[in-house]
Amino acid sequence: MEFASRPAREKTIAMLENLRGISSKIDEFLESSSQNPTIALYGAGFAMPAILDKLERYGFSVVAICDSDTSKHGKSFRGIYPVMSVEQAKSANPDARFLISSPEYFDEISKFLGGILDEHQLCDVDLECAHYFEKGEFHAFFNSDFDRFSKVHELLEDDGSKETYFRVIKAHMSGERKDFEEAFTGNDDWYLFQSLLKPTADTLYVDCGAYDGDTIRLLLRAADQGYRSIVALEPDPAMLPRLNAISEEQGGKIEIVPKGASDKDGILKFKANGVYSAIVENCTEDDDLISISTTKLDSLLKNDRVSIIKMDIEGGEYDALNGAAEIIANHKPKLAICLYHKVEDFVRIAELLLQLVPEYKLSLRHQTKSCTDTILFATLD
Repeated sequence: MEFASRPAREKTIAMLENLRGISSKIDEFLESSSQNPTIALYGAGFAMPAILDKLERYGFSVVAICDSDTSKHGKSFRGIYPVMSVEQAKSANPDARFLISSPEYFDEISKFLGGILDEHQLCDVDLECAHYFEKGEFHAFFNSDFDRFSKVHELLEDDGSKETYFRVIKAHMSGERKDFEEAFTGNDDWYLFQSLLKPTADTLYVDCGAYDGDTIRLLLRAADQGYRSIVALEPDPAMLPRLNAISEEQGGKIEIVPKGASDKDGILKFKANGVYSAIVENCTEDDDLISISTTKLDSLLKNDRVSIIKMDIEGGEYDALNGAAEIIANHKPKLAICLYHKVEDFVRIAELLLQLVPEYKLSLRHQTKSCTDTILFATLD
């Protein structure tokens, strides 16, 4: 990999240095609980529970959950939070601020609420943009490990990836939804299976965090030359019926492994929570946790020539890569690794991959308009 010239390097450092002074809109909002803690949420979809939990942790009082689905009105969430119309919530709680808890339809809801609420009642914060990080967490790590961020920026292969990395960092520093939207690189080819990670007839694809098979289907659509086999790791029991159905469709060429990828073969605690399911470290007693088996890819696939590895495992990527170190160093498979679950992953995953395979070329995509799906790709091409 070629390194940037001294002037280019200095320009990169100056650009990143400018991000240090950015204040976070989300952090400022979280700090406002002491002055105005009363919140009504709009949107009772998949993102709402985590947003609700974060609000409660930071001292807000959620007095209502609003939704366009009138069949939900008059009910309650968790037996505590009443679900009602915006008009009812506004009338019952005149001091409440309204926060949108539906990131997918954020702009449409914002426009809708703007016609109903007074300007001071509508928050323009998308709290889902800080789903994985606590107040001040990204700022603190970026400032303390600035040199590592600068180095990773330099190591990225192409100007587009470098620009995306800069924009993603800026978005996490500012907490502005519009900055995440500006970082968006498009998702027509989500994991680049149609291009950079195109499968061939001899491809062995390993899907860590197979979920319900959505990414497997993306690969199958791209596999116009066929493929050798697929190994799908997914520890959430609720996902296994759908994965088994895909395996049957493919005549058994897909092996379903009901385990989590990690750096050890063992048993760990796991929170089964749909798209946010994850291995839990340092856990306390929690009825929602289950025990799952974990495996190193080096143990599971030690005799296999792996072609492509994808990892989207809610913060377990770094450990899983260490558990696949021999496969990666020996076979140099193409990789698609999610970076956005832990702030350290924005630097340490790139560092680890180049330690294992110095000749890897690294590129970056940001495949949503929110904080998720920042994906690092490593190939020899």
